[in-house]
Amino acid sequence: MRLRLARGLLLLCLAAPCSAARDPWTRQDTLWELSYVAVVAMDCSQSRQIEDGGRYERNPLLPRHPSARQITQLCLLNAAAHAGISYALPRPWRRRFQTVTIALEAAVVTDNYVRAGLRVKF
Repeated sequence: MRLRLARGLLLLCLAAPCSAARDPWTRQDTLWELSYVAVVAMDCSQSRQIEDGGRYERNPLLPRHPSARQITQLCLLNAAAHAGISYALPRPWRRRFQTVTIALEAAVVTDNYVRAGLRVKF
């Protein structure tokens, strides 16, 4: 699974310059991307709390009881892949992708709070 993710990220990096020439990155794109990174950071903060107590991780890319290192690596890969995909997409699709993924990630953070009582701690 991780090898496929790495290959996909590599393909996006190779394709990004072609798309970027058509739709340059804007300040607003950066703000949307920073919003995604903020929500991912909240999710990662919650995932790190799983080590404390009888909870388990439901993300299929992580083991049931991930280490802090595994969580950090996946969160960094997630943020980098999201930025790469966003950069490669044409502007109308870029905004849709960013909006939908921010909403999905926010739903995960909310579910973690409601279902498991995981707070956001930094």
